[in-house]
This record gives sequence, structure tokens and C-alpha cells, in this order.
Amino acid sequence: MEAKQKLIKKPVPQSGIRQQRASSWREDCDQTEGPKPEPEIEEHRIDVIVEISDRVKNWIGSVGNAKERTPSQNPWPSIPKVPDQILRGTTPSVFKKFYEPRVISFGPYHHGKPHLQSMEKIKPLCAKEFLAASHQGIEDVYKKIESNIEAVRKCYDTYAMNEYDDETLAWMMLLDGCFILQFILFKGNIQVLREHQICFVQVDLFLLENQLPFGVLQLIFEGARVITMKDRIKEFINIGMSDGTSASEMPLEKPAHLLDLLRSAFLGSSRGGDKKMISKQQEQKAANNNNNNTHHCWRMMKEFLSFQCLFQMIRRLFGLSQDNNNQWKTFRHIRELKAAGIHFQPSGTGFLTDISFKSHFFYGYLKLPFLLIDDSTKPKFLNLVAYEMCPDAPEDYAVTSFLCFLDSLIDHPDDVKELRSKKILYNSLGSDEEVARIFNEITDGLVYLETYEKVKDDIQKHYDKRVNTWIAQALHDHFSSPWTIMAFIAAVFIIFLTGVQTYFAIPGN
Repeated sequence: MEAKQKLIKKPVPQSGIRQQRASSWREDCDQTEGPKPEPEIEEHRIDVIVEISDRVKNWIGSVGNAKERTPSQNPWPSIPKVPDQILRGTTPSVFKKFYEPRVISFGPYHHGKPHLQSMEKIKPLCAKEFLAASHQGIEDVYKKIESNIEAVRKCYDTYAMNEYDDETLAWMMLLDGCFILQFILFKGNIQVLREHQICFVQVDLFLLENQLPFGVLQLIFEGARVITMKDRIKEFINIGMSDGTSASEMPLEKPAHLLDLLRSAFLGSSRGGDKKMISKQQEQKAANNNNNNTHHCWRMMKEFLSFQCLFQMIRRLFGLSQDNNNQWKTFRHIRELKAAGIHFQPSGTGFLTDISFKSHFFYGYLKLPFLLIDDSTKPKFLNLVAYEMCPDAPEDYAVTSFLCFLDSLIDHPDDVKELRSKKILYNSLGSDEEVARIFNEITDGLVYLETYEKVKDDIQKHYDKRVNTWIAQALHDHFSSPWTIMAFIAAVFIIFLTGVQTYFAIPGN
């Protein structure tokens, strides 16, 4: 039976009719206007699945577990190596000359080097003599050091400690510590050492990578029954300082090592003194900023005055102008300051923080500490600067700031000559050119800090007063010697007599 298909015509809604008409109208338009443009191909983004490796996961975990650097929990401060930023650009010969010991090693960093082996044979003899003088047994001292060997390990670089076991490291600390204390006790006058060796040992004692923890030295000399090693250490560090520096004023509470103790001797009796100075300078700087805001409004009002140029000339003449950014730019060297009427005087001490300036009408006085310049000056200051650049070092940068300040004053041998004539620098090198070169090389590559900004600002204010410069220049040019002064007095006297003679020559007088 055949099935009959019935065509059922469904009603089309009005919206469908409109769509059909619109589509037929578009087709007619396309046929009349031209070929129909090809439809745009829809871009499809393909997501790439990246698998994170275990190494990247470790990196991500290190970021998540990152913590702020906290001070070491070790009871003794660390003894780092010379920072990389100091060594960058330094040749191996320069490093060996100023940062590596010449005759003797202390600690693990340079232990066992061939050129230092001759002094290793002297250490046992010095240990024997010191322990005998202090009435101590070598076994008791060794046990005290070995009981604190973990604290010793934490003071040094980890890679350097991997080469030594506990017994070897403890024995190294005992021999090195006894030699240092014996050398300090007799102020270097050890019979087995020759004169040139003594001089080199005095330099090697204050190298950054050649230090022993001061806690090790305390373990050795704290059992001494007769010897007062604390006073002897202060006296030894005080050698070479100025007459105004007393060994009793030197702090000996918890220094990190001998180099840190030398830094304290340079800075004075209070290690926080320089911090107080810095805080005072910061307060003064804030006060100056407030004053500058007030003066800024006053300057804006003056711009509308017709006599602005006259006011500006008067202000420049008497040094009344204020600069928002007083910098160490207008002058640098001692010769320029001297031409501006600034004279130099010794401060009376050897403390590097003892710097002050006082300004009077047309002259000023800059007081600087006494400083001895010899063959050990450059290695000592270079290692002190390297120590202040280390992460665990004091954050005041006191020695570095002083060196940068002094370098801004010294650029020519005549600058050194002026300071030497004022008893501020004592030059045992014999050449002013050499002293100027030393300070320029020490501060090469260092960032100039704002520790002495108040002193610089006071000098700048005095220097900006044109009257001071003119009077000082006139005094320097015409009254720099007794003969010019006598000639000036004679000229004034002759003019006075000429005036009197002229007066009485007039009829009626």
C-alpha cells in the first residue's frame, strides 16, 4: 500500500516575511553593485598549555618564602670578605697589596698560602710565651675555644669553613689569637721578628679578611691572672693617633674584631657620636626646607617689583640669597676656600667626627682633626671603607664620609701643604703629591654622602657672600706679608702728612 505524502504548507510569521524581503533586497543590491566581498575569517586563539618544571617551582617557592634580612643570631659578629662592589675594577696586584696579608695570616681566608708559611713556624713559640706570661694552660684554653667552635664557624664565609674540621679550626684560632695578644702585649717587640716583619704585621692586623672574632681573643685573655689585656689592646690601637686621643676614652665593649676597634678609635669615645651628628644635620636640613618654602613665596612677590634686579644684586653682594639645593658645587679645594677668607685650624683631637665651621664677618674657621699619613694609611682606610660597605657593618658610614669630605678639599699638593702648615696633616711620606694622590685613589668610585652637609651648607653661605670674598682677596693680595703691611702703613702716614701740609698751606690756616 503506497503511502501518500501530503504537503502541508505552514503559515509564515510576519517577522519571517520581513527577513526574506530584506535578504532578497540585499541580493539585488549585490548583483547591481558588483561581486560580493569574501567573508572575513574568524580568528581562533589556540591556548598553549605550559608545564612548569621543578626548577621553576623552586624559584617560585623561594620568592614566596623570601624574608627580610635580619641580623645574625650568632653571639659574635661576622667577618666578611671584601665586597664585590669594592673589588670591581680592581686588579689582582692591587688586591694583594692592600687587602691580602703580606707576612702573616689570621683566620681561615688566607691560611696556608705559600708566601705566609714562614710565619706559621713562629706562632707556636708566641703561644707558649703568652700562655706562660698569663699563667694559663694550653689545654684549658683549647677547650674553651672548641666549646665555642660553632660560633666561630658562623663568623666566616661558609665556603671557607668547609676546608677545616672543628679541631683544625680550634687549633688555628688558638695559635692566631695567642700570636696577636703576644704581639700587642710587647707592642711588636718580639725577638724572633725582624724590623721589617714587625712593620708588615702591624698592617696585616687591620686587614678585613685577616681578622679573628674578638670573642676568641676574649676567651684567651679572660683567664689571664696578671696581665690586663684590655688596657694593652687600647694602648696598641691608640698608637699613631693624635695627642688628644686617650686610650681610656676608647670603647671596648663588644667590638667585632680589631679593625672594628680601630674604627672606634678614629671616631672617638662614643661610637654613637657620629649618629647624633647626623641626626642633628637632618633636623637642620628639615628646618632649612621650611625656611626655603617661606623664601619661595617672597621671591614670587619680588618678581613683580620693578627693582628686582637691584634687590638681586644687593642680595648677592651680602650673601642673602637662598638656594633650595645647596650643594658642594661652587667651590672645592682648599685654595679656593682660602681665597674666600676661610682659614683652617686643628680641632685638637684625632677623632674624624670632630669637624666644625664658624663664620664671622669676612672670615671663617674650619676645624679639622689631626691625621697622621704614613705607609699604613692607605691600606687601613681602604679596609675600613670595605668594612663599612658590608651588610652587617655599622650603618653610619662615618669613615667613608670623612674621606669623601677630605677628598673634596684636597686636589693639589698645595692643598696638602696648607693643611700641613696648619698642623692638621702630618706627612711622614715626604711628598705632598703622594698624599693628594692617596686620598684621590681611596675615594675613587665612592658615593659622596650627606654626613657633613651642615658644615658644607655653612661654608657655602659664607662663600656666597661676595663681600667676604672681595675683602679676603684684598687682604691676601696686599697684606700677605709684613712688608706689604708696613708699606701700606707708610703710604697712609705719608698721605696723612700730605693732607696736613696742604691744609696749613692754605692762607688763613
